[in-house]
Amino acid sequence: MPLSGYENSKILLCLDENNKPVYFDSDKNGFNNQLNENNDFILIGDSYVQGMCVNNDSILNKQFKKFFFNTVSLGVGGNGPLIELAPFKEYKNDYRFNDIIIFITPSNDFEDLNNEMKNSTLLNYLNIKNFKQNLLLKENKDEKIAALNSFFGNKTKRIFNDFFSIYHFNLKSLGNLIEQNIQGKTKSSTNFKNLDNKEVDKLFVKILDEFIKIAKKNEKKIYIVFNAVNPDILYPKTESDQKLKDILLNKKLKKLKEFLDKKNVLYYDFNRYLIKNYNRKNINTMFKKIDGHWDHYTEKGFFEITKQININLIN
Repeated sequence: MPLSGYENSKILLCLDENNKPVYFDSDKNGFNNQLNENNDFILIGDSYVQGMCVNNDSILNKQFKKFFFNTVSLGVGGNGPLIELAPFKEYKNDYRFNDIIIFITPSNDFEDLNNEMKNSTLLNYLNIKNFKQNLLLKENKDEKIAALNSFFGNKTKRIFNDFFSIYHFNLKSLGNLIEQNIQGKTKSSTNFKNLDNKEVDKLFVKILDEFIKIAKKNEKKIYIVFNAVNPDILYPKTESDQKLKDILLNKKLKKLKEFLDKKNVLYYDFNRYLIKNYNRKNINTMFKKIDGHWDHYTEKGFFEITKQININLIN
């Protein structure tokens, strides 16, 4: 199962709010990195860590440099907590870093995990000690490329309609390939039924605990950052959005924070900062809208979350 994109390639990431293509040059393992000899942190997460739809000078790796930290990231669009654990175990020894920062995206991580938990290969990373697919081995790298080529060369089997050719790997679609392995059907949008799944909550905690154990074993510090939820949820107008806000911020994150407190793991919640300092009228300075829908952070948003992490978490 591929856990990253094409290696050492020019990647078409997305089209931004002005319909302009956003590219990056992938590293030796297919991630969005310009490698440093040594790194203060490895960043774990989804498309926010990957740098979706912002100029590459504005992604988290570059923002941390403004505060004199070198970072390397294993972010891929569409990743949830279990898929984030898998590349960390596969690739962590191929990068030099001091400590770990995990970015949790409440808007979709619980839904993503609800799908990921159905895949036996992904569960092996959590349940079997030292399990790996050994994706760094040449023969397995070749199999990975063949799987990617097969997927992107057969448009009729794509879960979502997209307009990217095989030559411009869209990392958002990597989630489609992984999901094809998981369940072979279209991913549903966040719904209340899946958010009520207690097994997802237990598994989320178990995954975080596994990250914490690995960090402790390797004498590294681990930090957790909670990304902001979608602005429609952050500043709800409808009863449905208010319910989602209550579930995600007041229930789901509360349980995760209680667990982290017990483990003495430091965390930072960007939602609180945005609720205190922004509102529906000016949140567009922090979040982009693409095709009429809220997307990822703006360049300012990526800078501000990094600044707040620096002030409130790692210094």
